[in-house]
Amino acid sequence: MSEVTVATSQWCRTCPATIRQWKALSAQYGFTVREVDVGTLEGRELAVKLYIRSVPSTIINDQVVHVGVIDRATALDLLKTHGFAV
Repeated sequence: MSEVTVATSQWCRTCPATIRQWKALSAQYGFTVREVDVGTLEGRELAVKLYIRSVPSTIINDQVVHVGVIDRATALDLLKTHGFAV
């Protein structure tokens, strides 16, 4: 199954909007969304691995594909570009 990962932080004011957008699309298109807090060990490791310096960062196929709040049109374009059934 396809997965979108979003790197977030507890202090991030825009991260919840990005998570809501991805979760709404996942309910419609049947992929999973995983939220990883960069304040955790897993999140720090992901940030180092992918050179993440800002949150929210959207990750697909181990690649940061978008940084910042994402709108529906951009999210759909990313899903199509990365081979999700949209």
